[in-house]
Amino acid sequence: MMGPINQKDSSLPWDTRMRFDRNKNTILVIDDELGPRESLRILFKGIYNVITAEDGEKGIKIFKENKDIIDAIILDLKMPKKSGIETLEEIRKIDEKVPVIILTGYGDMETAKKAIHLGTLEFMSKPFNVDEMEEIVKRAVNKRKAILESEKLKEELTLLNSRLNERIAQMEKLATIGQLSSEIIHEVNNLLTVIHGYTQLLLQEISGENISSKYLLTIESEIKRCKNIARSILEIAKSKPEARPMKDVCLNEIIRKIIEFLEISNIAKGIKFSLSLENDLPMIKGEPNHLHQAILNILINSIQAMNKRGEISVRTEKAKGKVLLIIKDTGKGIPQDIIDKITEPFFTTKEEGAGLGLSIASRIIKNHNGELKIFSKIGEGTEFKIYFPVSTLNMN
Repeated sequence: MMGPINQKDSSLPWDTRMRFDRNKNTILVIDDELGPRESLRILFKGIYNVITAEDGEKGIKIFKENKDIIDAIILDLKMPKKSGIETLEEIRKIDEKVPVIILTGYGDMETAKKAIHLGTLEFMSKPFNVDEMEEIVKRAVNKRKAILESEKLKEELTLLNSRLNERIAQMEKLATIGQLSSEIIHEVNNLLTVIHGYTQLLLQEISGENISSKYLLTIESEIKRCKNIARSILEIAKSKPEARPMKDVCLNEIIRKIIEFLEISNIAKGIKFSLSLENDLPMIKGEPNHLHQAILNILINSIQAMNKRGEISVRTEKAKGKVLLIIKDTGKGIPQDIIDKITEPFFTTKEEGAGLGLSIASRIIKNHNGELKIFSKIGEGTEFKIYFPVSTLNMN
C-alpha cells in the first residue's frame, strides 16, 4: 500500500513527503552533503523507502514524527549547525534502540568513542563501498526487526504473566474457601434439616388449599433445593463428585417456579416482572437444581442492580438449534471496563456480597454446554443472553 509519510508539515524537505511503500523497511539519511544523500537514495531505490535530511535539526524532526516507521538511520558525523554526535544524542532521547550507522570522512578517535557509547551500530568512511553499505544496512534493518519482535514478545509475556498471577490469586482464594467449605456446608445442612422438619410439621397442621399452605410448600421446595446444592458442594470438597445425571428439562417450567418464588418473597419487592415464554420451546439436557440456581443468581443480580425499583423482562425463544433465554433489567448498567470481569469469582462492585453469584451461574451454564453473553449500557440496564443446546430428544 502506498501512502504519504507526512503531508501535514509543508516545512519538511520535498523527499520526506514522497509516497512510499508501507510493506518496505524505511531508512533515514542525515547528511549535509547532497552527493551522499542522493547516492544512498539511488542505491536503495526499490529496496527500502529512503527519507533524507540535510542537517541534524531536520533529521531529528523527521525521526520524531516518523519514528514508528523508520528502521535504521545513516548519520553523517561532521555537519554544520548540529553535529552528528549532538544529533545522535537527541535521537537516543527519542529511541534508545534504533540502529544508527555513522558515515564520516575524517572523524577523530574521541568522536568515535562518543558515537560508540551512544549505541552506534557501524562506522562507514566516505566514499563508502556499495556492497559493504548494502550489507550493513541489511544487518541494521534485521536488527531493528528483531528488537521490535522481542519487545512485542516481552509485552505479550508480561500480559500473560499478569493474567497468570491473577489466576493464581483466584485459585488461592478458591483453595481457602475449599478448606472451609466442608465444615460450613455441614453446619448449613444441619440447619436446613431442622427447618425442613418444622416446615413438614406446619404443613400437617394446615389443611386445605390456602395461602399459608402455598407459602409453606414453596419454602419446603426451596429447602430441598438448598440441601441438594449443599450435597453437591460437599461432593466437590471431597474431590469425589458423584456423576449427576442430566435429563430432559423444560426451561420454561424452571423460570415460572423462580419468578413465582421471587414474587412472593421480599427479595423482589418493588420489582415488576414481564414474562414472554415461547410455547413450543424445545427441551434442554440439564440438571434442574443447577439450572434453577444459575437463573436465580442472574435474576438476583438484576434485582440488586435496580435497588428494588424497575422492571425485569424474561423471554425464551428458539434460536437456530438452541434455546435462548434473555433476562433484561432496567438497572444502572455495568461499565464496559469491568463487564468481562463480573463472572470472575469474588469480583463484586457491591458493598455486601461475596461476588460468587454470577461466577457460579457462569460455571453452571458452561457445564451445560451453554453460552452466556452480557450486554450493558450505563443508565439503561443490562441484558443477559443464555444459549443452551437443545436435547437430542427434540432432534430425533
